[in-house]
Amino acid sequence: MKLNRFVASLVFTAALGASSASHALIQSDIVFMVDESGSMSNVQTNLRNNIGTFASILAAGGLDVRFALVGYGSSTVAPHVLTDFTNATNFAAAALGLVINGGTEPGYTATAFSLNAFGGTHLNYRTNAVKNLMIFTDEASNGDTAARGGGTAWTEALVDAQLTANNALFNAITRSGAITSYDDLASNHGGQTFDLNGLNTTDQSVVSAFVQTFASAKLQETIDFCTANPTAPECQGSNIPEPGSLALLGLALAGLAGLRRKAIY
Repeated sequence: MKLNRFVASLVFTAALGASSASHALIQSDIVFMVDESGSMSNVQTNLRNNIGTFASILAAGGLDVRFALVGYGSSTVAPHVLTDFTNATNFAAAALGLVINGGTEPGYTATAFSLNAFGGTHLNYRTNAVKNLMIFTDEASNGDTAARGGGTAWTEALVDAQLTANNALFNAITRSGAITSYDDLASNHGGQTFDLNGLNTTDQSVVSAFVQTFASAKLQETIDFCTANPTAPECQGSNIPEPGSLALLGLALAGLAGLRRKAIY
């Protein structure tokens, strides 16, 4: 009984420490920009089915995240919002609305659209959240005409300027080695280029490994952004939970669970 009380006290102390260490998480608003061409069916399904895992990894690392979904390249060509910023559950439901009937992929236009650079406010970013944009496509940007871009034919240079103006991070998930049109945008804005084959498959072991790697990279990129820009509005008051506090909490909970099992049996 005394040991039970001791472990319970340890749980409370650890929880209090972890809570105080993580009272001000880094807020991040993440936009998934997804190609709606006919070859993206597996990618769309795997994104929908794994958004919960992705969100959990980011949350465990100290991020307060929300997700928005923009589709582009459908038969209507113009980018469109399937959901404004929301949680993983609502994102997954919204992702059911993605289609695979497109053939033109104006990715630069989709990125400008997602940054609210034309046509009004499409996405409602939090003023104190790090902006993360991620494009998922198996084609280089094409069809970026003025008619589709609110009067502007969006180019890599124009989108690069918009990302800079918004202090936004950018990642490209594309066919490795086959598409280079997004590489500079990713490297210029704190991100990387990832191989789309990690999602364009029915092999769930491959998908799971990709999600773990990708989410961990996004977590580190966001932390690195606030480390490098501590005075940025997005990073004011942010604090990552200390690993020691989280580890102590985990050990305490495990110990308490073990004692409860002994008491039952």
